[in-house]
Amino acid sequence: MKKLCLVIFSFLFVVSTAQAATQPDKLAIAEQQVTAAFERLDSGINTAAEKLGEVGLTGDDAREILTALCQEVSYAVNCATIDTHGVLKMIEPAAYRHVEGTDISAQEQVKQMLSLNKPVLSGVFRAVEGDDAVVAQYPVVNAEGRFIGALSVLFKPERFLREIIQPLVKGTQLAISVMDLEGRTLYDSDPAQIGLNIFTSEIFQPYTEFVELAQKIAATPQGDGVYRFKRDDISGADVDKIAYWTSVSSYGVDWRLVGIQLE
Repeated sequence: MKKLCLVIFSFLFVVSTAQAATQPDKLAIAEQQVTAAFERLDSGINTAAEKLGEVGLTGDDAREILTALCQEVSYAVNCATIDTHGVLKMIEPAAYRHVEGTDISAQEQVKQMLSLNKPVLSGVFRAVEGDDAVVAQYPVVNAEGRFIGALSVLFKPERFLREIIQPLVKGTQLAISVMDLEGRTLYDSDPAQIGLNIFTSEIFQPYTEFVELAQKIAATPQGDGVYRFKRDDISGADVDKIAYWTSVSSYGVDWRLVGIQLE
């Protein structure tokens, strides 16, 4: 599958030169682990979609497939089937069954799935379940090769990323943030920044260099740059930081991985 485009947005190194030299390795490891996690998701959802193609989108067998997939994907909010009219047919776990029968055909990713019959990864949106989340959808084709709907895995990007990032940076002076191409912070070591848009949020506007660099990061797959921003400690003093970024891509959706250190 195509690699999913992600970028680690803050490698904050208050370290020695020797330690800083290991930064590219850390960035590469994070990229590899995130990519591997999306490959596992793709494999799991593909296998489940094939099984649904054999048993259909509803019934006890379909529910068992959804339950097993959600247990396999630890960060999933829920797993669901969607028919060719864009209606949620079945959903697991049980806490979300109250939205079965809901028409979600107006959602952009559902429109894309129904028109192209290809795997889709959405941007962050407000799901009918009430969560700000992203969804991976995979086409379901029956034994005759006819498209009968889609399999959907809804998840919060911060939970997905936290499972990868926290163990990676534990015991280090690293702080990591992930940004999509719209400027939205998908994960950050500061929970208050998750969901904020760097391009438009008022709290970032005094930091013109930071906003301009974020726009450059969104526009270019790789690069580096320097900007001034507040230090992540009790002093709150402004300091210069160096950003390095790279990209991966999957299902036609790009995220940026950026490593940041003090200059």
